[in-house]
Amino acid sequence: MNIRKFLICIAFFTLAMFLAVCQGNSTAVREFDAQASDVRLHGRITGNLKSGCVLVAINGGPGLTSNYMLDLEQLAGCDCAVVTYDQRGMGKSSEPMIPDSADSYTLLKYAEDVEAIRQELKADRIHLFGHSFGGIVAMQYAVLYPEHVESMIFFGGGPPTWEDIATSQKNYSQRLQSLIQAGVIPSPEQWTGKGIDPVLPVYFSNQSFTFPADSLGGPPTYNQVVNDLTYRDLRNVDLRDELAKLQKRVLVMMGRDDPFGLQMAEATRDALTKASVEFVVVEHCGHFWHECPDTFYPRVREFLRVSASIP
Repeated sequence: MNIRKFLICIAFFTLAMFLAVCQGNSTAVREFDAQASDVRLHGRITGNLKSGCVLVAINGGPGLTSNYMLDLEQLAGCDCAVVTYDQRGMGKSSEPMIPDSADSYTLLKYAEDVEAIRQELKADRIHLFGHSFGGIVAMQYAVLYPEHVESMIFFGGGPPTWEDIATSQKNYSQRLQSLIQAGVIPSPEQWTGKGIDPVLPVYFSNQSFTFPADSLGGPPTYNQVVNDLTYRDLRNVDLRDELAKLQKRVLVMMGRDDPFGLQMAEATRDALTKASVEFVVVEHCGHFWHECPDTFYPRVREFLRVSASIP
């Protein structure tokens, strides 16, 4: 065998080995636990952690489980890992040591939980995906640990100030009341405060939309107590000064029919004055990307691909 044929054989062998390893990494699902300051966080990894692309998904709420985020595993593969986790006091994660205290559910602690996840993954830099309340957590984390943030992606992400939050909540309340009056959503006295969120239809462009039957995680479950305790701390939030210093690639996406209103996404975009921001409004979509997957997934994949190609 001449040297040229030998080198070709070696190249094919190396490629075959890489593809075999890559295929295993892209399909394997691994669950893990990470210890934060006062809670044990339960998470799930899909894809290749050694790829250099690690997307940590932070779910909304506050007070929601992360199971609906599992659809994001469509983004996982040889070239990227997707990580989801239950936030403190929710799902398979533990309650804080003092579960009935607002001090156990501060924005700072939620952000420090993300850092505990990053350390458990042993990832130097991560891409952050923030949905709804998770967007606020992602911003707080990026402010605290900019050196560990590769990029940020928001879909229906919460805004950077309490004033903006209050405006978005007003928009939401108006939509909710109209749907209660129309009989689409049951009246509040019928809500239990736990289980499947009874107000899910308010979040969709098409109120008859449901999470697809083949959805990996299905709809989130809800805990009103955790929601109330967390909101006490959010009344003091204003991240604009710190966000103005960040020089990151950012993808801000929001459904045209999101009940919180486009002002929420615009506030985030406007606060990131030094960042490279892509701003995308998705037609015929509400607060969840599950309603507009054909627009959402290609755009996010392209954003991650471009981010990976930038030194």
